[in-house]
Amino acid sequence: MNNRTIKWSGYTWNVKNSSTNKWGPGPNYFSGSTENVWVDSAGRLHLKITKRNNKWYCAEVYNTQTLGYGTYRFFVDGRPDLLDPNITLGLFTYDGTSADAAANNYREIDIEFAKWGNPKGPNSQYVVQPYTKAGNMIQFQTSLSGNYSTHSFLWTPTTIKFLSLHGHYSKLPSPIEWYRIKEWTYRGGDIPNTKNEKVDINLWLFGGRAPLNQKETEIVITKFQFIPLAN
Repeated sequence: MNNRTIKWSGYTWNVKNSSTNKWGPGPNYFSGSTENVWVDSAGRLHLKITKRNNKWYCAEVYNTQTLGYGTYRFFVDGRPDLLDPNITLGLFTYDGTSADAAANNYREIDIEFAKWGNPKGPNSQYVVQPYTKAGNMIQFQTSLSGNYSTHSFLWTPTTIKFLSLHGHYSKLPSPIEWYRIKEWTYRGGDIPNTKNEKVDINLWLFGGRAPLNQKETEIVITKFQFIPLAN
């Protein structure tokens, strides 16, 4: 399913490739082509949903390393708040290899921009899987004031703190109220331990459905930053 890797933000990433059979999420076709996933001369990651030969192809990359507890920060260049209702941008961790992955909800922690096919629905959510459990998900509306936004979660053994900001910031701006889009701290019983999870970024079609606007879509991630949890 993977036949290509890229170097980006100081890490090596696998490029998902399932161009002949549909895979989750969706399910969808995922292309490993440079038309769908590439790093530009400025070091920015591009993910693009394309249509070729009457088939839609999505894009996904995931880190080759397990990073563990700490801050996962994504610097987005684009307008995920304006995505087509059938398109999802996911910024998350996922463990698909451990023997106990399913029992631990695949160690999945999500920041997602999606309307799940509903043009009038909220366009953003923070999730600690399983999302079906009360208190494990919060949905909200993102309305960006420009193309730059920063989205992060701080994962510890006892809490997961999510934060979205207008603009790009490696350090918290002050006063944070001027820049904050949303903030949420999860203290529930489904905080996963760390094992073989990888940080993952994908741009995909809900239910494998074509975009309502029938347009190809591109999102740019300027960089990814990980700060290990201090001992």
